[in-house]
Amino acid sequence: MCALLVRFVVVLSVLSGSAKATTFVDEFSGCFDDWWCAEQSSHHQHAVLVLQNRTRFPVVVTTEFWWRNAISVDNQPLPKHMTVSLGPEERVELVVIKPRQLNQTTRVYSRFHWVGGVLNATHDDTYRYQLPFAPEQQYRMVQGFGGGYSHTGASRYAVDFAMPVGTPVHAARGGLVIDTEQSHRQGGASRRYAKYANYVVILHSDGTTGEYYHLQFNGVAVETGEEVSAGDMLGYSGNTGFSSLPHLHFAVYSARAFGEYQSIPFQFLPH
Repeated sequence: MCALLVRFVVVLSVLSGSAKATTFVDEFSGCFDDWWCAEQSSHHQHAVLVLQNRTRFPVVVTTEFWWRNAISVDNQPLPKHMTVSLGPEERVELVVIKPRQLNQTTRVYSRFHWVGGVLNATHDDTYRYQLPFAPEQQYRMVQGFGGGYSHTGASRYAVDFAMPVGTPVHAARGGLVIDTEQSHRQGGASRRYAKYANYVVILHSDGTTGEYYHLQFNGVAVETGEEVSAGDMLGYSGNTGFSSLPHLHFAVYSARAFGEYQSIPFQFLPH
């Protein structure tokens, strides 16, 4: 699941005069993929910056800040960044700010990075995964852990199975479907195609996610919010995204700060 990055500006305008009233202009608010929202609650002399999860799926959000004429209401230094793990429908207050000087404009520049899942989830290493296709089938693994073509860095512990387009893909482990994509048709042997991958993401009971990539166009057979069991059919393999041949990419990931994620070693059941 790809992390997204967005940027907003909060402007706190101070009106001069006997009342010394402060007007907070709401430019912080926004919602992203119907998943979570950034909100600004304005009061007489301060503003509260809040994150709100709108779903029953966990999400990790990192907010970067750049402050101008701003200070916390308790006169403490303001953070340069904050990372929070939002549980289902959880609301978290990030910071409460006020102008440092009432006769100057306060500006707060914010940039967000986010990814679905539980922050630094600990994998259940005792769990053994089913192969992500029908039990009676066999498909060649064309790239395993540490594969030099693309299984490095965050995707070091991933596996690729060569399979014809349209092959049924089955859940290697049960859980909750938290994200899907099936609108893309493009694919190719270049990272510039990565954003065009179709996929299914399943949240496991230990907070990790099982992710199934390169599905065919309209090749997802489950819906977001659906509970699935190991062995259930999820969709159909394809050749979308960063893909040099028709195949299924499967890995188990743990969410990290700044919209990052890290693959985790896992074991399949004997086949």
